[in-house]
Amino acid sequence: MTVPAALYCLALDETAAATHAALRDRGVDSILLKGAGLARRLGVDRSYGDVDLLVDPACFTTAEEALGDLGYRVEVPGAHPDDWAHWYERLWRAPGPVGLAVDLHRGFHGVGDAPAFWAALSADAERMPLAGRTVAVPSAAAAALLVALHAAHPGGSPRPRADLDRALRVFGADTWRAAADLAEATDATRTFAFGLRLAPAGGELARRLALPTATSALHHILHGRGSIAAYQLARAAELPATRDRLAYLARRLAPSPAAMRHNRAVARRGGGGLALAYLLRFARAGWEVPRAIPEFRRAARLARRTADD
Repeated sequence: MTVPAALYCLALDETAAATHAALRDRGVDSILLKGAGLARRLGVDRSYGDVDLLVDPACFTTAEEALGDLGYRVEVPGAHPDDWAHWYERLWRAPGPVGLAVDLHRGFHGVGDAPAFWAALSADAERMPLAGRTVAVPSAAAAALLVALHAAHPGGSPRPRADLDRALRVFGADTWRAAADLAEATDATRTFAFGLRLAPAGGELARRLALPTATSALHHILHGRGSIAAYQLARAAELPATRDRLAYLARRLAPSPAAMRHNRAVARRGGGGLALAYLLRFARAGWEVPRAIPEFRRAARLARRTADD
């Protein structure tokens, strides 16, 4: 790790510890999902770019109110929670000139039962000293689960796959078996298994653990460099009811004005600019969606094949 990166991580550690303590003072427990905790679990000297704190979904609003009172700034003021691509997190900026990123989580990618996820991780979370304070971090089994889930949704970064390769060397069979139990308890087994199978050693481990081979269209789009429109169609397909799917797609098509102003310069040019930004967005969707439908269908066929295996 270079000196600037190391200094930046030290600042993130201080922010993580201070935020964890501030939330606890407000009666909100939190767990540092990655960052320094994961680096120590894996035994690596790695950099990281933000702070990921998990809170009980039932306390998410309270946690956001606490951050606001403490001078943290939400990344998109006035935006609706549904404007975010990932329902399970919201980005805040810590006080100070740099505005370090704090992702407040109420779940994680691939987890179907967010309350169970919090219950499972908080039940065996461990205490770790950090920046002169103490924070809660996931157990080894929970860390193994998180690494596999993150590998399944890497966000274009090579880091999650490298973490998976390292975790497969560091964690023993009992830890991975416990991670599989956590995945089952939190409705994350399918994504956990898919993430593991991205590495040859993980594929063999998944076989020994008798994990299911079924995947989803979303998995194949994520790892086939699929388009954003195809991703959104696949994400909608995973929702339980037609009403939920239509609502999700409507939110992607027409985010709140605050989100539009944040993402498009033209939308910040008064009412006319905002209207133009929406028109451009609708036109782009009209161009992209018809091309994304065959892409989604190909991914869905691949997913059906894995279900038949």
